[in-house]
Amino acid sequence: MKWIFSLLLLVGAAAGTIWAGQFGMGPAVVVNEWEYKIPLLFGAPWRESLSEPGLTWRLPLVEEMVTIDKRLQFLDAEPVEMQIENERLAVDYYAIWRVTDPLLFRRSFPQGARGAERVIQRQLKSVVGAAVGRLSLNELLARAMLVDELDEAVSANMASKGIEIIDVRINRTELPMEAKTAAYDQMREQRRAISREYRARGEREAREIQARADREARTLVAEARSKAEITRGQGDAEAAQIYSSAHGADPEFYSFIRSLQAYRETLNINTTLILSPDHAFLRYLDPQIGKADGSGSLP
Repeated sequence: MKWIFSLLLLVGAAAGTIWAGQFGMGPAVVVNEWEYKIPLLFGAPWRESLSEPGLTWRLPLVEEMVTIDKRLQFLDAEPVEMQIENERLAVDYYAIWRVTDPLLFRRSFPQGARGAERVIQRQLKSVVGAAVGRLSLNELLARAMLVDELDEAVSANMASKGIEIIDVRINRTELPMEAKTAAYDQMREQRRAISREYRARGEREAREIQARADREARTLVAEARSKAEITRGQGDAEAAQIYSSAHGADPEFYSFIRSLQAYRETLNINTTLILSPDHAFLRYLDPQIGKADGSGSLP
């Protein structure tokens, strides 16, 4: 039983040592596939860096292991503002980079990846400014040749620092914030000018339609009145002909009917007439006059 217990203790100690090696503690060191390990003795590299994944050993208490990420790194750089064909543009770009020589990287950037990104961004900014300044706007929008030139230039400058630039690409090309405000104001003013033009054109067409409708209305009313006058004249002529025919058939009856019509239109309760007794208008109102001329009296 004692030997089994001792074996378990040894296995537990080995597992604990390996587990502690994941965090840089103890004599055992685990190198993962995505990292470099740089052995430091009293703060300085003293042997080759470790890049192959697996388990290794270090001197306890005096040897320190520094971890450097070997995976691809993404740098979203700040946009570069420049003048291109009388346009002030902001060129936004990014870079993909990685560490190829951990010892050179450690010597060049003791503060790590953050310091490396500042240097990469500074060099990219100058190279982007120089390269984009030689391009036309159409060439800048194409962007393929520009990426190749940037890759070569920046890679040559960063290779001595243990860094490889994998790719540099331009995300977008847009107006700076100040220019955007001015551009939006100009676009709004252009829209207002177009709306004013459309409104003026609509008002002009409305006036033309109104004038045309008024002319057509006056023409139609005039034609209707002309037709009404013609019809009224025809009616009056027919009425006169009827009256003439009736007068010819029985002149006395015609005279009687016309007199009744005249009385109906002239006389009412409040009418006062001052005429001589033998006036022709009173012929059918005075029975004596009717007897005198033989026509009889009114019923």
